[in-house]
Parts: sequence; structure tokens; C-alpha cells
Amino acid sequence: MRVLQLLPLTILTFLSPVTSAQGWFEFTSITDRFSVNFPADPEIEDFDYLSEFDAIFPARRYTVVVGESRYSVVAVDFRESEQIHAEMEKTEAASGLNAWINDQRASVAKAAREFRQRNGEVTYDAWSHIDLVEGHQLQLTNPDRSRTFAGIYLHGHANRLHILEATVPAGAPPPGQFQQSISFLDERGVRIRYRLSPNGCSIDPAQEPV
Repeated sequence: MRVLQLLPLTILTFLSPVTSAQGWFEFTSITDRFSVNFPADPEIEDFDYLSEFDAIFPARRYTVVVGESRYSVVAVDFRESEQIHAEMEKTEAASGLNAWINDQRASVAKAAREFRQRNGEVTYDAWSHIDLVEGHQLQLTNPDRSRTFAGIYLHGHANRLHILEATVPAGAPPPGQFQQSISFLDERGVRIRYRLSPNGCSIDPAQEPV
């Protein structure tokens, strides 16, 4: 398992890329609270993410391209959501006290909608969860007959949205080795397998049920 503690962007810029000859391995980002199987070390890009309620959040994209296949994980950081929303210019109607919470809760639906709006045929579109972190999965057939597999998960305890996307060429098998491999981590980098409360909310196993 390779563990990432993020270096400053100025240092990452000078690191040489790693080729795909290494083979598949478990990549871990403690910073963004996930692990996933990648076929090579990913390129890492910081960018601004526009939310459903037009707020700007810090985000990071991890990408590997091997031949005609592309694998990526986007991690959106909602930890400063309340402050970011408080500092935004808003109309009175959009200034509710819970706007910053609702913006996070809407993030899975927003990401799923953006996949549906692409120029491809949606062949699978359904609710999903991994380790009781709820989300959504989609599959699309693109105009060139390549296929895109997406998984979107809101890890509420970590205040992160994770968007997995894999595109493989026509005739290639589904990228299950990537798509089903994501794990969600606590602040120490340990995988969390949540439990459910009676109202359907996820519970950290280290805590007593409410």
C-alpha cells in the first residue's frame, strides 16, 4: 500500500511521472481520506470546484492514464463550508441558515446530473453505497463506443465528496479493479466500515449509536 502525505504543489511540480509498468496497487491519500486501486502513481492537480449553490470549494484530482484508459478520483473538501457560505454574496432567498449543509447534501445529485448531461448514452443509473457511505453509480456508452463508469460518494464524517471516474475503450472489460476498490479512511488513514442508525444515517463504529 502506498500512502500519500501531500507535498507542497511547488515540490510536486518537479516530481517525474511514474510509468504504468508498476502494475495495480493500493494508493492511499490520508489528506483526502480515501484509498483506491490505481495502475500507476497518479498525477495530482488542485482546482476550484463549483458547488450546486455556486460556492467555490478546494478540490483535488488524482488521474492515471494508461493507453486508452483513464482513471480519476476527485476529492472535494467541504470542511470550511459554513465559512465559505457565510462570506458569499447571496440573495435573501438563498441565505438560509442551512444552505451550507444543503449544499453538501446536494453534491451527489449535482455530480450525477453532470454525468447524465454528457454526450453519451446512460446505461446504468442507481443509488449505491460502499461501506455504508451513500452515493450513486452511473455507466455511460460514449459516441466512440468507449464506456465511462462513475461512482459518487459523500463521506459526511470527513466532509469530503469523492467522485470516481474510469473510461475504458470499446470492448474492454469493466474496470471493477478500480471502481469497486475505494475505501474511506479516518484521520489516521484507517479504513472505516460504518454502521447504520435507525433513521438510516451512518455511524462511526468507534461511537455509540444514538
